[in-house]
Amino acid sequence: MRKSEKHELIIVAAQALDRASQKYEEIMAELKEAEDYKDSNLSITIHDSIKNLSRKIEAYQKGLIDQNKLVDEYIFEYESVDGESEIEKEVPVRLKRLTQRLLSSYKNFIEQVGGRKKVKRLEKQEPDAFKAKSVKKAYLFWLIGFFGILGFHRFYLGKPGTGIGWMFTGGLLGFGAIYDLIALPKMVDEENFFIELKAAKLKQLSGR
Repeated sequence: MRKSEKHELIIVAAQALDRASQKYEEIMAELKEAEDYKDSNLSITIHDSIKNLSRKIEAYQKGLIDQNKLVDEYIFEYESVDGESEIEKEVPVRLKRLTQRLLSSYKNFIEQVGGRKKVKRLEKQEPDAFKAKSVKKAYLFWLIGFFGILGFHRFYLGKPGTGIGWMFTGGLLGFGAIYDLIALPKMVDEENFFIELKAAKLKQLSGR
């Protein structure tokens, strides 16, 4: 693809972001009319993502950043929005549709401007470390680990140290395994909160 064609695609991408921003404002205005409304992490992430990419496209057009940097910005924002949508399960239908369209638009831009190599990089960089943990899966690991004694559920929740401890002590003589049976939902919530913090820290370190 010629440079002029890629430049045209970037102009189209800027227009798509403008439309996405208008749609976002429309959806949020409607949602805010509800008495029980409160800002969600996903809605905030979408807002920040659109604003950030709009600024980066403007910077590209002024010659402040190159094309590769712009594509990398799209990759980062794709991962941020996708990761937050995985964590946040209860999402209004209209916001969920906007999220899906936004992700599709981001991926299309990455492929058309950055090429298939960039898309492959995106697919490889979908880290499990930033995916929300599931209570059902945690209980499944507790169950197949001889009712928590082998500590499989603790490995799943990113606690390999205590997971090994559970293996060698029989789940702390069974008492730890029983405690985990009751505490698993809270443990999952704590791990998901930590995942969100890691994602936010990554964004901060990336200079956004």
